[in-house]
Amino acid sequence: MDKANVLNLETELQFEKFTHALGLEIAQSIVEKVKKRYVKTVGIRIVHNDLLILHYLMDGRKESPWLNRKEKTVLESGHSSLYVFLSSDEVPEYKEWESDEAYAICGGGFPIIENGQVTGAICVSGLEHLDDHTLIVESIEEVLASA
Repeated sequence: MDKANVLNLETELQFEKFTHALGLEIAQSIVEKVKKRYVKTVGIRIVHNDLLILHYLMDGRKESPWLNRKEKTVLESGHSSLYVFLSSDEVPEYKEWESDEAYAICGGGFPIIENGQVTGAICVSGLEHLDDHTLIVESIEEVLASA
């Protein structure tokens, strides 16, 4: 996946109005996909308008700082954490984040965008970072298609 594809997804996967119920649907979709495809488990964190609306650790998953790090990366960059990963050699700020343990320069964090504004983040951690990203994207696509 390249930067253009990632930016395209950020443009396409926007919400007219994001609700807590949509967040729960997205999280449930992620959990179902993980159960079908992987042996490992994940943690999911969704924040919206500075409010934690969901923090879920699948059975067997332990707390780790990665969900918070991915959230911070998304909210401060205004992009998915995968975009930051793919741009880190070109954007000096992102390059600096690589050595800061408050950020996660890897996939697994995706912005909640309403009417062009980033209002939150959906984060997944526990798999390979591209798989974390893909789970979020597929689940947002699924929920938007059924809305």
